[in-house]
Amino acid sequence: MSNIKNGQSPARIGLVLSAGGLRGAAHLGVLRRLLQAEVPIDLMVGVSAGAIIAAYYAAVGLTVDELIRLAEDFRGRHIIMHGLTLRAAPWAQPWLRRFCGVIPERLRQLDEARFDRLHHGVRALGIVCHELRTNRPVYFVTGRRHLATLAEAVKASAAIPGVIPARTIERRGEKVCLVDGGISDPLPVDFARSDGLGATHVIVSDCCSRVPEPPVGNNVVYMRPELDDVGALRSPRATLLRAVAAGEAAVTPAVLRRIKSWMEKPAGARP
Repeated sequence: MSNIKNGQSPARIGLVLSAGGLRGAAHLGVLRRLLQAEVPIDLMVGVSAGAIIAAYYAAVGLTVDELIRLAEDFRGRHIIMHGLTLRAAPWAQPWLRRFCGVIPERLRQLDEARFDRLHHGVRALGIVCHELRTNRPVYFVTGRRHLATLAEAVKASAAIPGVIPARTIERRGEKVCLVDGGISDPLPVDFARSDGLGATHVIVSDCCSRVPEPPVGNNVVYMRPELDDVGALRSPRATLLRAVAAGEAAVTPAVLRRIKSWMEKPAGARP
């Protein structure tokens, strides 16, 4: 699917994974279908649930099948217990972690990941958080120095208000209070196109509970998997697997034809 012909520059394809809580399991289906179709993903941008999937795929290096197997064992109650654990007294936390499912072990993997050590051919990673003091989004991206590490940014981006406490980070005299990025930028398409990421073409997987204004343009493919029976924190096993299937179904033959057409023209060419 390469379009490096006659000196043409390849499209730089960015995959944007929205917020949405456990509805974000559909992102896994979207990602699996794109990979099966050999769509090259040059960069990934994630917010909240999307930040988790983007980070574990691109920075931790898990395969999409490994991530889907994790979804089979994941439950909404694990998130609730994780939030209670973070708020508990230090002496109680080891006991409470036993009820958090796979979360503690997977967080240890995330702690070792970095923005500048990416996998699966992904060349750049962007994470969106919301800063409580300024009430504005904060963007973290490969190639820049940040107050937060990748693990801190991802944990904050997925810190659902009222469930997971905000993360206050202070370095070099600067302080930020970060929480769920979905508050201020649940569908960060403009971020994917910004300096440092520079997507020329964007694939958008939208799992938000509320429908935002969908992005339009010849260099955008927008997908919204059908998730009517999936809640942000309600996750029976069958429901999460249905969400994955809904994500796969959203990547239709027409979607794939449009994406492949991008690879047949220079990145800067007019459609």
